[in-house]
Amino acid sequence: MKSLLPRSLPGQLAIVMAGALLVATIVNVFLVLGERQRSAFIEQTGGPIARFADATAMIVARAPASGRQWFERSRRSRYMLQQTTPVADFGLPRDAAVEHRLAEALREVGIVDAVVRASVRLVSAPDRRGRLLANLMREDASGARPDGPARRPDERALEVVLSAQLPDGRWFSSLTYQPEPARGDAFLIGASTVTTFLFVLTAALWIVGRLSRPLRELATAAGQVGDTGEPQQVIPRGPGDVQQTIHAFNAMSRRVSQLLREKDVMLGALGHDLRTPLSSLRIRLESMEPEAEREKAIRTIEETSVLLDDILDLSSQGRSREPEKSMDLSTLAQDVVEDYGETGAPVTRGEMQRAVAACRPVLLRRAIRNLIDNAIAYGGNARVSVECDADFASLHVEDDGPGMSDAELSSAAEPFFRGESSRNRSTGGAGLGITLVEAIARSHRGELKLQNRTPRGLRASLRIPLIGKGSTGPAAT
Repeated sequence: MKSLLPRSLPGQLAIVMAGALLVATIVNVFLVLGERQRSAFIEQTGGPIARFADATAMIVARAPASGRQWFERSRRSRYMLQQTTPVADFGLPRDAAVEHRLAEALREVGIVDAVVRASVRLVSAPDRRGRLLANLMREDASGARPDGPARRPDERALEVVLSAQLPDGRWFSSLTYQPEPARGDAFLIGASTVTTFLFVLTAALWIVGRLSRPLRELATAAGQVGDTGEPQQVIPRGPGDVQQTIHAFNAMSRRVSQLLREKDVMLGALGHDLRTPLSSLRIRLESMEPEAEREKAIRTIEETSVLLDDILDLSSQGRSREPEKSMDLSTLAQDVVEDYGETGAPVTRGEMQRAVAACRPVLLRRAIRNLIDNAIAYGGNARVSVECDADFASLHVEDDGPGMSDAELSSAAEPFFRGESSRNRSTGGAGLGITLVEAIARSHRGELKLQNRTPRGLRASLRIPLIGKGSTGPAAT
């Protein structure tokens, strides 16, 4: 299963920063809302608790007759003195936090260890005129409605019921209705938090953009070092650390290009200095006797010349000045097969699918010839075919030989490796053919694959990226 994260460092940084910021924002919203609700709750219940504590102190000081029921109305609350507490009478939910604060308030006015009950809940307007209120205020001589003017049916309020047991066993209680806590806080906090999130995320994405642009340019330039023989230079931009890295890369690219030029000059001079005496030596050997020794010496000189050419070709791979061309890979393969057919070599053509790719024809011909020569030398024959998948064109060269062991398959592309342990020069070259093919494949942004066939034989596949998808029709013959 592929990871859902982007492969690039800037992309992963952007996703991680956005995710972490989103989680932090959500947590912050919940914490702020919780704190606001707690603060609003304390603010709305603080007044009724303070007033109730003062009223309780007055009742205790006055010590009314133990058998009397007493009611009183103030502007905000209703007070009553009864044998029981409304919290128990009507099964109201108790609020332990409010009871603790109520006990603290009573201690501050001199009433210690009082038994208290408290209930706080949100109620609708009909509930406020309902049975609880009617029973609590049934002996109110004024006859006034304790909840004030009629309210809308959908209006809600915070009902606060507080009770404290007096020394004579009776309960002094209060009933207070506070306005419903503002419901716009959540929207305002959420909107402000989302706005902050967007601003911070925009800043983070801007920083990621400043990082990603020079890093992409640096990666592109690094992939082209040595391709053209010229140093790859990147314009320094972005943060200071990134600019410092780009300056170091530019200096390294100049040094590498200088070393490659010096190496090419040295190899060119070496090739020239070796070819001249080899050509002179061959001319001298033309008159050498006996004939068998002469042919053996000439064959040794020819093998040395081929080895020299292979080494020079290998050293120049990746810096070829041949321009890329868009062409059909199957057409190029057919031309090479026809050239071998004219010489009577055991090379046949398999299925050829149209495969348009960007390639360097001279280099690619060399790669195909090396694969065919290798198949003929070790397998006795070669079959060439071209097929396509969604993104790559694959040129296959197959033989019917003994194949290769796993160890040989893993080492076949190494320089000077030859599959035959005897290293008989009559069956092949110096072991640079497959190495050259792999280097040519890499210069075309492709790869070389070697695998054994069933029941016997070897398949060498040169895979090159297609220019466009869907160009897999049959090639013209």
